[in-house]
Amino acid sequence: MFIIKVLFIYSIFLYTYIRFFLGLLPLELADFENMPNGPRLTVKELEYDGFEKQPPAFRCKVAEEQADSVYLLVGYALYFPTYSTWEGVSMMLEDLYVRPEKRRRGVGRRLFDAVAKEAVTSGSSRLDFHVLEWNPARIFYDGKGAENLTKSEQWCYYRLSGQALRNAAQSATGKA
Repeated sequence: MFIIKVLFIYSIFLYTYIRFFLGLLPLELADFENMPNGPRLTVKELEYDGFEKQPPAFRCKVAEEQADSVYLLVGYALYFPTYSTWEGVSMMLEDLYVRPEKRRRGVGRRLFDAVAKEAVTSGSSRLDFHVLEWNPARIFYDGKGAENLTKSEQWCYYRLSGQALRNAAQSATGKA
């Protein structure tokens, strides 16, 4: 049986559990996505951003499997609120990951649906997410009625990071 939970800090045990989760599963996701340079954040930065910073930079749901009296982490969804000037309050699903040996058992669907439910109850007009082109989960998202914006609206997803981001920021210090 799989249990979907919202992650809150309320005990030292759970805090240790979160440290383990934040340190391990994003690395597994990076391996799955064939991105060997993986996450660049430290566990401490993730802990601060999600559980100490107010308001938190992200929200998280985890899927646990109960084996006897032990709960094992089998997946997670990391998401955060955004805003659209066209549609208002929105939600962004950054990561949805299920351990390989637990896939095809409905865990990913339950995590996705739990995030979608939170998006709706929080007044979001939409749930945005990115999926690698080769990822077989695209079939799942298509089945949910998700629209591939690359196809329909020809959106290109860009990122400014590292030195390019610093250069752009430095340019802003001059006169407008």
